[in-house]
Amino acid sequence: MRRAFPEISGRGLAALGTELPALAAIRVALTGGRSGKFHVPHPDLRSFSSDACRFAKPAAEASTHPLVEVFAQICKKCDIVLPKAPDALWRAAAFAAQRQDQLDRCRTDREPQTWLGYARHAARWAPGDDEQFRRWLDTARTDSTLAADAAVLADAWQQLAAQFRGFLEEYATQCPEVEAYNGARDAVRRCADTDQRRELDQIGAAVGNLSRRRARMYEPEPRLDVWTLVCGVWLAARSRGRGAEQSADLARAAVADELKGARVRDVTQLPVPPRTPSDRHADPAAWADAELTLWWPQAVTAACTRLEEEFEAESAAMSARLLLVRDWPLTGTRDTPVAYLAASPVLGPVVPHGHREVDDYVSWSGGDTAGPSYAAVVAAPAHLVAKLEREQAAQPSHYEPRFTAGGPVTGGAADQAAAEALLRQAFPFLPGDGDREPSTPTDEVLEQRRARRAADRPWRDGAGEERTYRIASALRDGYGCWIPDSPQAALAELEEMAPWLRWSALRLDVLCGRDAEQHSWATLFGTLEAVDSACIALNPGGRHLPLHVPVHRIVALTGAPHWERSQQTPALWQPYQLLPTPPTGPGSEPGRLRVVPGSAGAR
Repeated sequence: MRRAFPEISGRGLAALGTELPALAAIRVALTGGRSGKFHVPHPDLRSFSSDACRFAKPAAEASTHPLVEVFAQICKKCDIVLPKAPDALWRAAAFAAQRQDQLDRCRTDREPQTWLGYARHAARWAPGDDEQFRRWLDTARTDSTLAADAAVLADAWQQLAAQFRGFLEEYATQCPEVEAYNGARDAVRRCADTDQRRELDQIGAAVGNLSRRRARMYEPEPRLDVWTLVCGVWLAARSRGRGAEQSADLARAAVADELKGARVRDVTQLPVPPRTPSDRHADPAAWADAELTLWWPQAVTAACTRLEEEFEAESAAMSARLLLVRDWPLTGTRDTPVAYLAASPVLGPVVPHGHREVDDYVSWSGGDTAGPSYAAVVAAPAHLVAKLEREQAAQPSHYEPRFTAGGPVTGGAADQAAAEALLRQAFPFLPGDGDREPSTPTDEVLEQRRARRAADRPWRDGAGEERTYRIASALRDGYGCWIPDSPQAALAELEEMAPWLRWSALRLDVLCGRDAEQHSWATLFGTLEAVDSACIALNPGGRHLPLHVPVHRIVALTGAPHWERSQQTPALWQPYQLLPTPPTGPGSEPGRLRVVPGSAGAR
């Protein structure tokens, strides 16, 4: 079993070039050792757990050891527990060392430089990494003895970020030229239904579509597609500045390597009339192979000539436009045609969009990876944005739009506001909503709370922990709702119920918008991450970084038991339907959860 406590990479920490004496001084109480593993003393050996280490000894037999020196010798079934500040410093050091290891592996990558490779390298610096690292350091600074090491790690993190940006800039210079790449890709698309393609398909059929490439594990037998091979080589050569003649030579060399040793299996596919007389060959098979040898170079040359006729590299425009990209980052195989957008500047934060599900084979073979996906706004060249708009408009109506074009980039503060407006089309609640305003709910929020309270069902009271469990069960099943009338008492009550709600799908009705004057209503779906003194941390979809929603923006919290089963890809949010305001009067102000006295545990 793998422990949740992270290990610090010695190689990564050495590459950072930092001295962390306070980290090296962290000690833990352990038992065992000598010729065997170390074990963490169990607090209560009388309690049994199948996940706990069965070799744990009483704490009285433990001795302290430097954690850095003995970490590799500690049993992996033992849970290492440190005080809050040392734990945060350790995790920050492990995170920085891991990121240094990733950067070193990126630098040693010998694969051809492509925009898809650029996007995958750029995605290693995931959204929220900087904020998480900062929180760890802030926690570590609460202990004065660890403040110096925290400052050293903060400087190392900044230097690491600068080195990572430098690596991406250097990598981008080796990638295909964007304008030529887009022009060549359009040429390939326009030649998809031509005589030249049909002739190359005929060559593949003549040799039985058998490829010389060996199949990888669990992969179907590879098939020969001469057209795809020629287009791929020609596109790669043209987008990297090669001329027409050199691109055609590379395409012919690739086809020659693929057809090396190939024999004709279907003579009906050969062109008529034959190019050579039959009496020059020993048998009909040799005659067919000779015909193939003379035929395919001419067909490849004709295909490259047709591609050159359709090729027109677009001139780069100086203007840029805002573009909302859903399903970010562009690391999937289907993102190859637009992966160059990963090098465009990102304006504003990234917001939750969904979650990528990838089968085991694709993930194992180095292709797409599963994980959360986002929506981002980039500043892309205007002519490329217009092209993406045309291509998207030509798609069938059942395709979900992925791109939304915005206005031109002006270089001022208006760009940030325009980017946020685009982001709210993908996800209405942005980080920072409601943070710079008074903590008093607006009249609209209070009206909706009264409406939800009037529509809610009354529940009878219980006693102690049973009461908390029954109320949490009602919330989880969607039969009741939590309404923060009195913020402090309501938050304390929600925090008490949090253990029963932790893994349940919930819906949160909130007021969105940077300020109360320009707002919108939305229902967010996710899991409860934490309850703070003035906000709730909601994990959108249960698979994203938590969003901190201020209490004065919340209308109600309730369960969504059928959310994941509602559709194949559940939406992370939906518009909130405003309820009519109920009439006000004496006695129309019930409690936060409408808990009324009655028999214990009864409904």
